[in-house]
Formats: sequence, C-alpha cells, structure tokens
Amino acid sequence: MEASLRHTLLNHEYFTVRGVYQDFLEIIVALSGSQIGYFHLYDEATKTLRLNIWSKSVLEFCSASTDSHYPLEKAGIWADAIRLKKAIFHNDYPNLKHKNDLPEGHFPLQNHAAFPIFEGQNVIGVLGIGNHPDGYTEKVITSLEAKITELCTIACEKIEGIKRREKLLEEEFLKYSPHQILLEMLKAITHSLEMRDPYTAYHQKHVAYICSEIATKLALPEKQRMGLYIGALIHDIGKSNIPSVILTKPSKLIPEELALLRTHTSNGVEMFRECHFPWPIQDMIGQHHERLDGSGYPKGLTENQICLEAKIIAVADTFDAMANDRPYRKALGAQAAIKVLKEGRGTVYDPYVVDAFMACYEQDPTFAGIYD
Repeated sequence: MEASLRHTLLNHEYFTVRGVYQDFLEIIVALSGSQIGYFHLYDEATKTLRLNIWSKSVLEFCSASTDSHYPLEKAGIWADAIRLKKAIFHNDYPNLKHKNDLPEGHFPLQNHAAFPIFEGQNVIGVLGIGNHPDGYTEKVITSLEAKITELCTIACEKIEGIKRREKLLEEEFLKYSPHQILLEMLKAITHSLEMRDPYTAYHQKHVAYICSEIATKLALPEKQRMGLYIGALIHDIGKSNIPSVILTKPSKLIPEELALLRTHTSNGVEMFRECHFPWPIQDMIGQHHERLDGSGYPKGLTENQICLEAKIIAVADTFDAMANDRPYRKALGAQAAIKVLKEGRGTVYDPYVVDAFMACYEQDPTFAGIYD
C-alpha cells in the first residue's frame, strides 16, 4: 500500500497547492492507521498558525475555511511539535492536563501525534494525526517521521512545479495587451457559438476579416481598427438566443421566424448592456442592420445616427451573406453581392465604405482565400 500511495503523490498532476497538501495528509493518515488528520501552515516571522487542511474523514465536524489565523501561544499542546521542533504524541488525550479544551462540536480525540514540517531549518507547518486504535509509540513515530520526510520532499517538488507553471502563465499573460486578451476571450465566445451554429460563427470571422481590410483602406486609427475587428467578430452574438431550428432551417423563413431572427441585434445589445469598452461595441451589434435611408432594423436609424463601425460591418455582412451559402439557400454569388452594394451606394450603404470595400475586392476578390 505504501508504494502505491507514494506513486499516487509522485505521478498525479496537481493544479493547486491545497490539492498537494490534501493528498500528502491523506497518505500519512492512511499509512499510520489513523482515523483523522490535519495540516496547518506556520509563519515563523509572525509566529502565527493558519488552518489549511483537514482530512476528509473529519470534514463533517470541521469548517473548511482557511481564514482562521491565531498566534502560536494560543495553540494547544498539539503545537508543541512547532515549539520543540520535533514530533510529539499524546495518548489518552481526554485525560491530559493543559491540553486546552476542544471547541464545541469538535470530533472526539482519543490520541494524537503531531509532526513539524520543515523547509530547511524553518518550520513551515504542522501535520497531525489522531485516533489510532492502539495509540502511538516512539517506534511508530520514528517510522512515520521518515515517511513524512520522504513524502514531504515529493510534495514540495509538486508545489514548486505548480509555482513554475503559474509563473509561466503569468509571463505569457504579460506578453499580451489588454486588447489582445479581450480579443482572445471574445474568440472563445465565438467558438461557443460555432459549436451551436457553425454558419454564424464562420460568417462572423469572415466579416471581421473584411472589416479589417476596409478599415485599412479607410486609414482608420489602429485603436478604431481593433475595436471594429472585435465588434465584427461578435456582431451576430445575439443569435445565440435564437432557436437552432430557425438558424439552421434549410428552407425559407416564414414572416414570424424572420421577425424572431431579427431580434438578434437587440439580444446582442442586451447581452453586453453591463459591459464597458473603449469602442462602441454595443452600437456595432445593435446597428449593423441599420441602413442610411432608414430602411434597416431594429430602429430605422438614418445616416449620421449610425456609427461608422456599424456601416462598415453592414457592407462586409451583406457581401459575405450573399457570397456564401446560407442554411436556407445557396450562395447568390460575389457578383450579385457587388451589384447590391453598388446599387445601394450612397442610399443604403455608406459610399466611402463601399468604395473602400471595392478597392479591397479589386485587389483580392478571394479575401485571403475565404472566397475561393
């Protein structure tokens, strides 16, 4: 059993220090034949103890909170392991003097042993076990000390591994700007939509790319280009509230279904209502189906009531929706989309945006291979 338990600690992958300490404690409880166990951390500088881990066998009696800090001088005789810097044990615990009464509701303690945990010469914690059926002896304590020392070395290596991993993650995190981090989060949101509605997810990615190309042609500032890309990447996020049967319907939508689908703009705005961005993300989501002449939805906005980013998304969105297959129809084709954009230039779609789009299209009609 001992080899098996050691193997568990040695080979298990841990993500929290608490998890390492928990398994370390459980192994010692099992190897010692005890019924209960605890592990407290100790701060030598302030001479204070902090409750850290209870063995699972006594959790019903003990709070799992780690907020309990108290000075060593107020700890009971179990803390003699820290004071004396050596293992101690007490049999017939209820009849001992100077033991400090246990708090109400505490599990019954018949006998007890405690071991200081060292880091170099400093005590960093105390591991306690108790309620062995036959009590503890010097021989048992000496044997357990050796096992604790060996397993503590493994535990410390595991903890160092966790700290190294956390440091690497932090270093990786610091390489990214807040905008890039936000973008990664929104990509994850888009991916979640992709699993539910692949068409919309790919559509958003295509639109975001086209918007970036248009923004470059318009010579928009880098910050505005970044915000536009993010807004375009999630412009249809409100469709996550639309039933899948409508989103993936292979035939033309009936008026009631179309009306429900059109709520995706308002749904998206509501989803981000409490969010604050340095760009008009909510406007991009809510206005990308608005048109210059007021013929769009949901509010029938006109001209200068529509933000520039939403006007750009509107052009890219129209082109991708027509150039690609949709669930309910085959693609109308890029040329049909170009015709719609040209006919709507200045009346439905912003003329500067359409012209920038056409410059991009003439330069690369596939948009980096999106439209082969």
